[in-house]
Amino acid sequence: MSHMKYIYVNTMGDCCSVDPREYLRELPAIADNLPGGARRFAQDGDHYNVYSLRCVKGLRIDRIECIDARNGLVMRIDFAPDRSQHDAGLVIRYRGVTGLAVDASPVMGVECPPPAVRSLGSLQIDEILPHEQGCSHEILMTGGTIRVVCADLEAEWHAVTASADGLGMDGEHL
Repeated sequence: MSHMKYIYVNTMGDCCSVDPREYLRELPAIADNLPGGARRFAQDGDHYNVYSLRCVKGLRIDRIECIDARNGLVMRIDFAPDRSQHDAGLVIRYRGVTGLAVDASPVMGVECPPPAVRSLGSLQIDEILPHEQGCSHEILMTGGTIRVVCADLEAEWHAVTASADGLGMDGEHL
């Protein structure tokens, strides 16, 4: 279930429409309260531009890693590109993670795929907000949501490389 504050999410039947315009209007007022990495990612001009190769819409999760490190909980999400929309994959690294929730309930209200074959699907939209712990990052997928609360995040686009499963990306592990 989405808890987005400014992004409009409308689910009707098997359709899901999203509108970031209110969030984009509010972003200049809240940006100074975001940690540096989160602020850069949220304010990236291509982030919500569906005509850009660096728009997040359509990305699919390739891998999620969560590590209980000596200096706190860290997390990494690798997003694989939709080759018809993107020229690179996206890696988001979260440090100082204090909250993590994954809900694999279908956002669009339909059981597709069936519950035995649950998938988060493709990224529809995300919202980054200031939080007393640093920032919150909610990611709305076609098949569920991910919400991370952390001290800060870093987002980097990486060229796609060939791998056995066809989804690998350049970059190092955490």
